[in-house]
Parts: sequence; C-alpha cells; structure tokens
Amino acid sequence: MTPQKALKQIRLIYFIVTILLALFAIFSFVFITVNGQVYQLDQAGEQNLKSLIIILALAGIPASYMFHNRKVKHINSELSTMQKLSQYRMAYFVKVMTLEGISLLSLLGYLIIGDVNQIMVFGLVYLFLVLNFPKKSNILEELNIDQTDL
Repeated sequence: MTPQKALKQIRLIYFIVTILLALFAIFSFVFITVNGQVYQLDQAGEQNLKSLIIILALAGIPASYMFHNRKVKHINSELSTMQKLSQYRMAYFVKVMTLEGISLLSLLGYLIIGDVNQIMVFGLVYLFLVLNFPKKSNILEELNIDQTDL
C-alpha cells in the first residue's frame, strides 16, 4: 500500500460516515414530520434520555479529540511514512466513530421522542464531524511528514 492510498482511505472513511449520517438525519426528520414519534415515553423517561444524550455529547466530543491527539503524539517519529499513516488512520477512525456514535444516538433519541433538541444535539456533533475534514496538509503536519516523502 502506498501513502497516497492510505490518505485516500482516511478521506473515504470520512465521506462515507458524513454522507450516511446526513441521509439518516434527513430520513429521521421526514419520518418524524410525517408519522410523529416512534415510541411514547413518560415525562421522566424523556428527560432521562435527553440528559443522557447531552451528557454523552458533552463528554464524547472532547474525549474523541483527546484520544486522537494522544495517539498521534505517541506515533514514533522514526517509523516509515506508511507506518505513521497507518497508525494515524486508526486514531482518526476511532475519532470519527466516536462522533458518529454520538450522532446516531441523538438521531435515535429524536426518532424515539420526536424532540427537536435531539436533532440540535445531532447538528452540533455533526458540525464537529464536518470540521474534521482530513486535509492532506493537516495530516502531514500532524505527523511531521514532508510532502517529498509521499
């Protein structure tokens, strides 16, 4: 595998997750608009579900960034470019999957209770996901790789 292919795989992971989440959000919104909420919870159950999703979002977003940064900082600088990119890809994958998991939970919460606040939590987490576009220059800078090494 070449470094260029590893960079393409990182972008592919990003695009698949962001596009599918956007499609699921659109589906959820249309479904709730047409049919209403899927399951009727009592007031306490709704509040507990809302609180749980908000807490997960508030804890998960920084946790995904901290895990990613810690893993990237611990990548040995003496490794080859391909080995660095391989380790970076795994750290990035965990970061994106953490954000995706929180997004899916907020969309599922939206489907269950039909509360607009859950779609707003999704929008916030999705914004963080969109802002994490894997630019080639950012990846190379984080890993201290020269353009000529590719």
